[in-house]
Amino acid sequence: MMEKVIFLIPARKNSKGFKFKNRKLIDFTINSIPMEYRNQVYISTDDDVIKERVRESNINVIDRPDELAQDKTTMTDVLKHFIKVKDISADLDIVLLYLTYPERTWEDIIKIYEFFRNSTSGSLVCADEIKQHPYLCFYEKNDLRAELIVKHDFYRRQDYPKCLKLSMFVACYKVGVVEKLHPLCMEDDTIFYKLEQNKVDVDNKTDLDSVNKERSVV
Repeated sequence: MMEKVIFLIPARKNSKGFKFKNRKLIDFTINSIPMEYRNQVYISTDDDVIKERVRESNINVIDRPDELAQDKTTMTDVLKHFIKVKDISADLDIVLLYLTYPERTWEDIIKIYEFFRNSTSGSLVCADEIKQHPYLCFYEKNDLRAELIVKHDFYRRQDYPKCLKLSMFVACYKVGVVEKLHPLCMEDDTIFYKLEQNKVDVDNKTDLDSVNKERSVV
């Protein structure tokens, strides 16, 4: 099974909210990957510091051009660039591993990839349970007013439809599907793998401190 998969780690240099965030997170993901699979792992980055660190770990480096390392760059564009520059075969699967999930283990990755392989879909993303239902959310307007994001007439929460929150904890793609992906890295036939519990997606130092605290307690 594993001979048909390659792993892509996106790790651009800049991060407005948390400076050099990916430099602080890279070791969590590298250390989770067994040595015998690291030759199947690629990291797409414009950061020379990260490039040097991963080369010592037997992981392949893809030089990401500046135009694909901007705030508005989509992950779909990064995936397309990876497929093009490495001439990735159409019969391979790509497993996308964001660095922002330091709780992720190799066992998590394999379990989710096996689920994907046993499905008939060409793409998979993960899903968390929502903490706030979108039917209770509003667009903020001027003069202290607001407008429902989702138009509805329901009052009872029991009548609200079940909803999921996108998580990029692990994402899997057949190469041929990438061309039609939405900027959120999913398409009409994407399957959503429900995580057993919500995973920390590190966006700031407080998030990372909480993960480190949990690890120190364990």
